[in-house]
Amino acid sequence: MTRPLKNSDETDASLYNWLGARVRRFVRWWRRFDARVNQPMPAGRGRFWTWLAPDGYPWYVPTLGLVLITAMALGPTLRTEVANVAMLVFGLGLLALLHILAKRSRLLHAYLLAGQLFILVLLAAIHVVLAPPEAFGTDTQALRLHVGVAVAAMLAVSLGAVWTIARALFRTGTNGTLAHALPNVELFAPKDRYDFMGRGPLAALASAFFIAPISHPVELLLPGSLLVLFVPDHYLWPGFIIVGATAWLALFLGILFDRLMEVLKTVGRLFFVGPQFVISVLVIVVAVLRLAEVHYITYLFNAGSSGYGNTTIMKYVALAYAVAWYYAFWSDHFLARRLIRLLAGTGSEFTPLSIAYPYKGGSDLSKVKDAGRSIALHGAGRLKIAGEYEDSYEASGPALQFLTAAEVLTAFRTQLERMSAERTDTSHPLASVRNLQRSALVYPAITGACAFALIGIPWVVSLFGAVQPPEMAVNRAPPADLELLSLLQTETGPAGACPALGPDTPRIAVVASGGGTRAAIYTASLLHGLAKQGRICEVVAASGVSGGSAALAYFALHEDELRRPGRPDEAAWQRFSDTMALPFIEYVLDGASDMRIVFGRWRWRNAACGEAFSRNEPVVGWMPARSRLGSILAESFVCRMGAGVMADPSFGLI
Repeated sequence: MTRPLKNSDETDASLYNWLGARVRRFVRWWRRFDARVNQPMPAGRGRFWTWLAPDGYPWYVPTLGLVLITAMALGPTLRTEVANVAMLVFGLGLLALLHILAKRSRLLHAYLLAGQLFILVLLAAIHVVLAPPEAFGTDTQALRLHVGVAVAAMLAVSLGAVWTIARALFRTGTNGTLAHALPNVELFAPKDRYDFMGRGPLAALASAFFIAPISHPVELLLPGSLLVLFVPDHYLWPGFIIVGATAWLALFLGILFDRLMEVLKTVGRLFFVGPQFVISVLVIVVAVLRLAEVHYITYLFNAGSSGYGNTTIMKYVALAYAVAWYYAFWSDHFLARRLIRLLAGTGSEFTPLSIAYPYKGGSDLSKVKDAGRSIALHGAGRLKIAGEYEDSYEASGPALQFLTAAEVLTAFRTQLERMSAERTDTSHPLASVRNLQRSALVYPAITGACAFALIGIPWVVSLFGAVQPPEMAVNRAPPADLELLSLLQTETGPAGACPALGPDTPRIAVVASGGGTRAAIYTASLLHGLAKQGRICEVVAASGVSGGSAALAYFALHEDELRRPGRPDEAAWQRFSDTMALPFIEYVLDGASDMRIVFGRWRWRNAACGEAFSRNEPVVGWMPARSRLGSILAESFVCRMGAGVMADPSFGLI
């Protein structure tokens, strides 16, 4: 005998049911939206639109191809030099030609991926042939060999391997097992599956609220972390908290209502599956470090960007997600195409986009009519199960269900295991279904392993095995007969443009701290202040680290115009200040995607900007040479501060 609900329980149940009703309405809207956004482009469109997006593929298939071709031509940081723009025009022309030919050739249409990969590999090959060894500020109009070349090669190899694996795991020679069993399997959700049953709604609400961050920590943190990469400093914590609270609410409702969790999992496939998951974890780590005001991370984001998220980092993150989505879509699409061929039971060379779903198993499982059902390829590697609700059901119009290959095979296995042998016309298909289900479960692990192996192994080999060109060459010379203490204690003779200092003239020693651009600008301002007071010649010794040492280096390089008596040359000091304010860290980030930094090259350039010319140095052996990030910083100093030599400054310098 059940206990009647108390008033508090009735209130709790009312809240639960009120939330449930709104979740149901949202999910129905979402399914219609999902069906429209992810549907393959229909036939019969205008010629121009067909060239933009070929029939039978979702709109984002050509869009992702366009993004990757653009990144391949312009580089990850989107350089707009003449050579890069010419490469972009060439690549877009090839993509348009591919779509035009796909309209005319059924075979080329079926293998659209092969055409896109051919374009990417061709652009990569042109970069390899034409791009000279890189150095900051040298041959700025030339192509730069960037990491996109390696990405194109990895995509071609990995997707080719995944396509072969999909064909091997899901062979069509199964004697029509799935096609024969399909009429007896209900793929729509069972009726009343989502209705609240049982007692204790308050406990369900409370437990779902606290379970959300424990069960889904990455999903909870990622939305706010992505925002942290894009907002100014003073909006970091408010934005992170507001977006995080919204994500918590969505996960809370998803735990309460399965139908909403299905929607969240569909969206989550963009960020929490395979390579995308690794990118998302890295985004969270960087965002947390920025929220914690870790100096180096804060400097990376704020240098040269007025407190906003660093645009170069944003480009790298966006490109990483685009590559991961491209790989994930085609990997899932291979599996979906194989599965729909099995469901169709056809041995045709070409995969059908849609098949009939003649359900005959009875209407006691779902509220969808038996007649008029269909199964179609859909976006994100899923199958769209379409039908129509019964007239007596609360929902009206088309019924939609989106299932991955693993979910379809799970439904097959569950229902076939419950089915008596008399319900089948031939031998029971369970053995084949179980094998296919195991293949569907192991397939994502295989595709992920392919991606991680092709990214990780070359990177590790390059990181630990590649030769590294020297960042700085030190020429040992006999020590100069100079004691630093003597500069501060005794009478000195003329130093450069400065007159001799008497024994009673004050001596000034400058000690410059580190701190990047802030320290460099502060040191330059301090020296400028001394020059305005006519005391710059009293600076007889200087020492600094990091940003402070950069300012002292510029001061020593340009001593002739900066360290002299009389009225200071304000134009020279303004150049000093402007140079120290340049975003040197941006230069490093822009060049971090050069192939010489990531995987190495077989030649490197020894000189940058106005340095003395020397021949490009080749690598001895088969392993390429990988430059350090510090090389970009050193080259940018040469190009922005001057290529002079601090051989003999007239003041003590450490």
